[in-house]
Amino acid sequence: SRPYFSQLRSGASVNDTDNAVSGGNPNLKAETAVGVDSSLEWYFADAALASVNFFQRKVDNVLFDSVTEVGDNRFDTPGFDRSGYDYNTTLNGDNGKLTGLEFSYIQQWDFLPESIRGFGLQFNMAFLDSEFTTPDGRTVALPGTSDRVINSSLFYENHGWSVRLNWQWRDQWLDDISPDSSGDLYWQDSERLDLSLRYQLNDTFSVYADLNNMTDELGVRFQGSENKPVEVEGYGRRFLMGVRANF
Repeated sequence: SRPYFSQLRSGASVNDTDNAVSGGNPNLKAETAVGVDSSLEWYFADAALASVNFFQRKVDNVLFDSVTEVGDNRFDTPGFDRSGYDYNTTLNGDNGKLTGLEFSYIQQWDFLPESIRGFGLQFNMAFLDSEFTTPDGRTVALPGTSDRVINSSLFYENHGWSVRLNWQWRDQWLDDISPDSSGDLYWQDSERLDLSLRYQLNDTFSVYADLNNMTDELGVRFQGSENKPVEVEGYGRRFLMGVRANF
């Protein structure tokens, strides 16, 4: 995985409102990974699957976003002392490891009575463990990885209907890394509930409705501990309805 051009650029931008400097790192190396995957799968009925998957990765030159203090006068201009500004850039870490165990299940329940046949469940749960070493010797989790991730979808497919209730959950994950663990930035654990409905009127027309983020979930970013939030994002609920035609 090669760094983006924006991560490699030698220039920097200064934001005196936020007391921050963002710059590239032309010395970045490409991130490389070697891994192994294994799985045990059981096809116990028509269109049904239960599986256990194990995977492991060794990652070198881990690319991660870093927040440090400028610490010198390289960005100073007359009237502006920027030595205490946050400096945002991308660095390489070493000795990255990622291990995961995943359980999956999918089945349309054809054992149900004919009057309610069509229901089914798709479920996935993963347990992850990751770490790497920063240039200053700290051992931290790989950014963007949660320890637990769950995806579940209860569905109904029959009599022209296609209905899916989707639930997703993941626990907190590391976002930006600082020299001190008290300054690391995390995203709080989050969940999402969505509903999708489709009905086929005939061979040409269908109607649909998508209800997204029904619980009005917020995204909370915090520094060091959950009692120190630094960002709260609200996306709101979103509803889409319409008619589709296929010719």
